[in-house]
Amino acid sequence: MTSPETWIIYKTETMSDRGWEDRKLTPSQSLTDILSEEWDWSGKDFPQIGSRFREYENLEDPGNGASHGKYGDWVVTKIHHFSSPDTEQRIIVCYCSYQPIEPNWEKLNRVKSLVAEAV
Repeated sequence: MTSPETWIIYKTETMSDRGWEDRKLTPSQSLTDILSEEWDWSGKDFPQIGSRFREYENLEDPGNGASHGKYGDWVVTKIHHFSSPDTEQRIIVCYCSYQPIEPNWEKLNRVKSLVAEAV
C-alpha cells in the first residue's frame, strides 16, 4: 500500500506578518501569506507544533540550485489537516510565527549523476 500524497503548506498567522511586502505569487505578483510548501509521499514525519521548516540556498553559486540548507525563522504554531473520502490526497496547513534564530547553514550531500557511456 502506498502512502497518500500530502501537500504541506506553511503560512503566516496574518497577512501583515513580517516580510509581507516580499511574499508574492508567481507570475501574478499578488501578495500572499504562504511562506513555503512541500509535497510528502512518506506518510510520516509531518510537521508538529514547534517545528521549523527548512530553507535552501546555493551559497557557492547563487541562483543555481541549492548547496546548503538551514532551519528557518518561522515556527509552526497551529496545524489544520484536511482530507477527503474521494481522494488519497491530503492537505496540511501549518500556521507560523516569526521567531528568528542564528542561521546554521549545512552543506548538502550531493549525489553525482550517472551518465551512460557508449561501449
